[in-house]
Amino acid sequence: MTKLPVKSLKVAFESQPVLLQLNALESSRPLPRTATSGKKFLQILASIATIGLVEPLIVVHVEDNEDRFRILDGRLRIEALRRLGVSEAMCLIATDDEAYTYNKHISRLTSAQDARMIATAIERGVPRERIASVLGIEVNTVKRRANLLDGISDEAAALLADKACPATTLKALKLMKPPRQMEAVELMCGQGNFTSAFARAIVAATPPEQLECGAGVRGKRGKEIAEQLACLERELATLQTTVAQTDERYGIEHLHLTVSAAYIATLLRDGFKKTPLGAVNHFDKLLTLVV
Repeated sequence: MTKLPVKSLKVAFESQPVLLQLNALESSRPLPRTATSGKKFLQILASIATIGLVEPLIVVHVEDNEDRFRILDGRLRIEALRRLGVSEAMCLIATDDEAYTYNKHISRLTSAQDARMIATAIERGVPRERIASVLGIEVNTVKRRANLLDGISDEAAALLADKACPATTLKALKLMKPPRQMEAVELMCGQGNFTSAFARAIVAATPPEQLECGAGVRGKRGKEIAEQLACLERELATLQTTVAQTDERYGIEHLHLTVSAAYIATLLRDGFKKTPLGAVNHFDKLLTLVV
């Protein structure tokens, strides 16, 4: 058995973080004016003011100047530190000037994950006021997020853990009993549709015995239920049409690709070994087929 050569991996960062003065850091481009007026910056500012800097800044040495560093990731955090009167920050020094921002590799929290983390923090004794201060939100919002999964079965919550499911959809699911919740969630996952309109349509199509007591759906007028059922049918019909068109287009494109690959192979193998005119004829046939 032939052994593959072993290559050592390149280290992306220096082994230990360092404390650097903010005056030694420079940015490759100025921070947009609108960046410091948005909700995201205000939350970062509140978080740093309450618990300090959690994630180190990512910097790289400036070429020909070892005392200066260029910011690769963390411009908003640096601006927040400066506004809070902080003069230094913990940084990770990268070994490569990677322009592709590190934030592109971060998976954002879904509503279910956010609710679970807040609920766990409260269970461990963290005051709601402190959580609100760190996240830059109202205390009532913290309470609402902590209770977001209450009434959702564990199995359904597990399926929705990594899905971009809005809070209004979870609210609709709470109107159904656990077995019906599982059916609804499996349908939503299968269709890739987690909108609140889709969830409400499923609730409208649910038999009364599969609804939670006091769900407030039984007393709805027949016209309203019929409208929601029609909405569900339209969404399903649209999705089925899209899937059918995609399948049909995929088959045609796959056929074109297969035949085109055969023509290209013939062109490379035989076409240029003959006269230039023969090669041109092969290429014209290929273009005609692809187009």
